[in-house]
Amino acid sequence: QFNLKKTINSFLHLVEGTIKRHQITIIEDIDENIMLTGHPNELVQCLINIFNNAKDALLQKQSKFIFITSKIKDNQIKISIKDNAGGIQEDILPHIFEPYFTTKHQSQGTGLGLSMTYTLIVEGMKGSLQVKNKNFKYNNTKYKGVEFTITLPLSLQ
Repeated sequence: QFNLKKTINSFLHLVEGTIKRHQITIIEDIDENIMLTGHPNELVQCLINIFNNAKDALLQKQSKFIFITSKIKDNQIKISIKDNAGGIQEDILPHIFEPYFTTKHQSQGTGLGLSMTYTLIVEGMKGSLQVKNKNFKYNNTKYKGVEFTITLPLSLQ
């Protein structure tokens, strides 16, 4: 068993240099008491993969936000990672978890990060991973971005 908040803090510590270098603002709303069963390092790897895609998409933006939230709903843990990078083309969205699918230049991406993330969450953690474009408001400003939702079974307390 491991604590979700501590695991997210470990992930944020690992990407701290990138966050500062690219002037990304992280907005967290994480329940401190959520416990999961599994391998915390696998979840950290998934968060890093999602973060790296968001970071690459945010490079050309003035204001760079990544929102990380968690909640318990219907006996499941929902972890949401959302950015304000403008979203993904609708025709590309259904393909982003396919192995070797990338929108980046060959020298920048292998197309394996999100595929591996999907496999770790679905097969390794018995959860689900969804992605959608999302319009939202933050500090009275409208944004569009991508939201990844990781749904995991709640540990028996």
